[in-house]
Amino acid sequence: MKALIIVGIFFTITSCSFAPQELKFPLGTWQLVQWQQFRGDSLIELFPGEWSGSDIVMIGERHIFSVGTFKNDTTIFNNYVGVSYTLDGNHLEETIMYFPNPDNIGQKVKQILEMRGDTLYKSYPCDDNWVLNQSSYNVEKYVRMK
Repeated sequence: MKALIIVGIFFTITSCSFAPQELKFPLGTWQLVQWQQFRGDSLIELFPGEWSGSDIVMIGERHIFSVGTFKNDTTIFNNYVGVSYTLDGNHLEETIMYFPNPDNIGQKVKQILEMRGDTLYKSYPCDDNWVLNQSSYNVEKYVRMK
């Protein structure tokens, strides 16, 4: 009987110790499927649309890395972005570490996140009060890769 109690306690302790922790952010690998830019009442379909190509985003516990290539007529844009981030609810603040334009390194970008099933939406830029700039903003849509 004592052996059963000890085994029961062991399984209770180990199952609690290894229980998955609730993730605060959709960790994993994501594929960009749409990138829209809004200027006032005008919608510009950047991807797919003016630009073709692909982009994959890998989200870790402290960093996000994005790699891809986009093409618009004869212009080719090799995208590589690395950021550290903080997240509070659906408020994401990224600090740019790597970017094709070195002038952007060190800048902070405030974004609003939204999850709908396996689809992730990022809207930006936001001001210091997390209000989206309605005169000019972007919405990126990602699906989880399997």
